[in-house]
Amino acid sequence: MKWFLYLISFSCIASGSCLILYTIQYRDLLKNVLTKSYEKIIAASAITIGLLLIISAFQAQGFWFILFLGIIAICKGGFVIFNPKKSFDNIRNWYLNTASDQTYRLFGIILIVIGTVMITWI
Repeated sequence: MKWFLYLISFSCIASGSCLILYTIQYRDLLKNVLTKSYEKIIAASAITIGLLLIISAFQAQGFWFILFLGIIAICKGGFVIFNPKKSFDNIRNWYLNTASDQTYRLFGIILIVIGTVMITWI
């Protein structure tokens, strides 16, 4: 399962870099992906990735960090599925329409750091 950890960490680094370098294009891509019709797919993929992170955490040196990321991913999937008080809709609206370019770049930096930490602790 180390291959999965490498895949996730490289994906985090690549998407974080794209968030920093191509902010406007990435925002347009997210507007197409984060539509109402894809909510169940997003939730199912978050839960699946979370479960795979938890399973593969046992083969990594940074067990607790990767386990924590897996639990966060499962919670995110559950949050998207149940959508309490339409909170996910409000967050999606803020993220796609109100958040500034600096916010996207901050999320990109965070993704690069998470990906780098994961790759060093595999």
